Amino acid sequence: MLEAQDLAFAYPGRSEVIRGVTLSLGKGKRLAVAGENGSGKTTLARLLCGLLEPTAGAVRVDGLDTRDAGTIYEVRRRVGLVFQDPEDQIVETTVEREVAFGPRNLGLDLDAVDCRVQEALGTFGIGRLAKRPCHLLSAGEKQLVTVASIFAMRPGYIILDESTSLLDGRSRLDLLAAIERLLGETGAGLVFISMRLEDIWTCDEVVFLREGLVDFRGSREGFLRRLKELGFPLSGMGLLASRLDDAVPGFLPALARRSSLASDSLAEVLDALARARDGGGACP
Repeated sequence: MLEAQDLAFAYPGRSEVIRGVTLSLGKGKRLAVAGENGSGKTTLARLLCGLLEPTAGAVRVDGLDTRDAGTIYEVRRRVGLVFQDPEDQIVETTVEREVAFGPRNLGLDLDAVDCRVQEALGTFGIGRLAKRPCHLLSAGEKQLVTVASIFAMRPGYIILDESTSLLDGRSRLDLLAAIERLLGETGAGLVFISMRLEDIWTCDEVVFLREGLVDFRGSREGFLRRLKELGFPLSGMGLLASRLDDAVPGFLPALARRSSLASDSLAEVLDALARARDGGGACP
């Protein structure tokens, strides 16, 4: 279990950017953390993996306190963080070496390292980039490499900090599908930090931060309605889902049972609701 209890943090000379945050994530679960710029999302991510030490409260990873210097390396082995900017994370010269960096530092033998590298490259569709120098990659390719590198380490918990922000629509969907497949295979827990409803819709629960405080905690359906209450600007599939919720009775509760927020899932829900109204079947 990854747990934060009454968590607070302040950078030197500044007021607290995180205050009283409590959350938990079990293996195999998916938690979305949303919030505007400056709400404390990235700070929370760094607290959860032990890169920052809380000024109040505690973070525990499978019972290990991130403030304990004697276990901090074990904490960081169990929790993998993908930074928002891949330039902050890439340390090796080529893609193949970058993906191998984490497994090598876990002390795995060469065969095991190579197996994990090839698996990660194939899963995220970047095998063609294996020998490519990292500095020649596009921003989106670098983002895929950093995600693959963390998954190659097979941590028990994975934190993705806006890790689809540099990808186009097709690449984002492919990445989400690959992540979903690997989470199913490994049983890892996921913290997905994002304001994209398409990303959040893959998660079991949503925590919404505002100015360092938890403003909302609950379902995806409840989160979308909270954004509407706040007059939060929506776009893309989120805006379409919101307008359909206003126009079609029962739409959002039905959509909430879907694991994706995309045009096909919206259409399927509308078709099912139409059949139900016509007596042709139960609402999904």
